[in-house]
Amino acid sequence: MSDKKSNEQLCLDKVIRSKKLLHGESKKIITKISGSEFERKDMERPDFVRYLPPASKHERGILIGIEHFRVDRLSLQKKNGKVASTGIEIEKNFHRIYEHWYEEVRRSEVIPDDAISDIANLIALQIEKEEKSSYNTFLKSFQYSLDKHLENVDAYRTNLRKLSGGKYNTELALLIEIHSEFRNLFLNDPKGIYRPKNDFTPIFEDMIRLLEEKVNCHKVNYIILCMGRTLHTENPTVVGIRTGDIRKQLEKQKIIIYEYAGKDLIFSDFQAVQRNITVEPSYSISGDKISFGINYLDKDRNEQFIINPIFYALKQALEYRRQGKNFVTTFETQMLLDVLGNYIIGWEKKDSEKILFPVFIPFTREDLLYKIQEFEKIFYEGSREKL
Repeated sequence: MSDKKSNEQLCLDKVIRSKKLLHGESKKIITKISGSEFERKDMERPDFVRYLPPASKHERGILIGIEHFRVDRLSLQKKNGKVASTGIEIEKNFHRIYEHWYEEVRRSEVIPDDAISDIANLIALQIEKEEKSSYNTFLKSFQYSLDKHLENVDAYRTNLRKLSGGKYNTELALLIEIHSEFRNLFLNDPKGIYRPKNDFTPIFEDMIRLLEEKVNCHKVNYIILCMGRTLHTENPTVVGIRTGDIRKQLEKQKIIIYEYAGKDLIFSDFQAVQRNITVEPSYSISGDKISFGINYLDKDRNEQFIINPIFYALKQALEYRRQGKNFVTTFETQMLLDVLGNYIIGWEKKDSEKILFPVFIPFTREDLLYKIQEFEKIFYEGSREKL
């Protein structure tokens, strides 16, 4: 089995194992694709074909084709226009380190310096790639992979009909394996303002718009999202959706759709890849405790470079709040939103549509200190109360 096929199988297996944790429509859809693999000579196009036997003698069985593809926030665009995952490199290095050192570390009372060095280098590589990525990188990766596979939908369905030979009904599912790194998020929704767990991957409004615009519900029956960080755990977040009315499907499952207003929103497409960043790892050992450190250098970093992305995202966040939308921010954006948001009455543009400065009504030092204290209750205590 090729590495590609092995990774596809691994994702499908995780999705099927998640069935016991699911409810409602998601559970029904994952149960459907949990049938036996249908025997065929050509094991591609679509990637998997599962057989679901009839529920009664008056019904026909179903062949469900499953086409898998990966979407990665840690991605880059090649000169030929193709989008490639750089998160895969992190995964491969992780497994290489694990396989190389596992037995020696298990047998030894002392972890070898070279093993610690390998782990430190992997952490540094991960941080560098995260910094050279952005929300729009993720979105472009999503769009590229979706477009690429939708081009072949007719071929998938034709092959399913040939396999069926008229004996079975046929259906098609897209299995979208999502790897993302969205850290230090704040969610703004009907529950209040709160911080999710670090492995939480929001379903973004932009993703839903793309699915609604591009997926033909007469050709694709189901969309299955398998979501996690660069290194998926054994229990990624799995959501199954019938096509046709995706928003209603998510609403029934009480899944919230979010707009994005993080500080990396200012970087368009793959622009963040060009950032002039170096990350050097270090570590120290004290008894049985290992501490990792990172020497981070951003050569473009100056006061203006820091504040521009935050103000750009802040303007978006204020607009989403005014419109009553659900949205996601990163720490810096949320802090300014809740501390200064009520005092902003307008914006001045400087040289570019993305270079913005807020215009404030007067406020006192006491007002500011009070707002900061209220924000700290959320940041340090995890309060779900609105400010």
